[in-house]
Amino acid sequence: MANLAITAALVYRWLRGAPPMALLITAIIMFPLVNGLLWLSQRQFNHPRRSR
Repeated sequence: MANLAITAALVYRWLRGAPPMALLITAIIMFPLVNGLLWLSQRQFNHPRRSR
């Protein structure tokens, strides 16, 4: 869902006349960032908690 939201936002900006280079730079930053954060949150969520 997050990737779809990023894609929709980039397409909207492209249709509104944003420069393609700015959209490309944004996509190169946002897709790995969001996927990395999702991967980290999923990894931490599945990690069992240590009891003290």
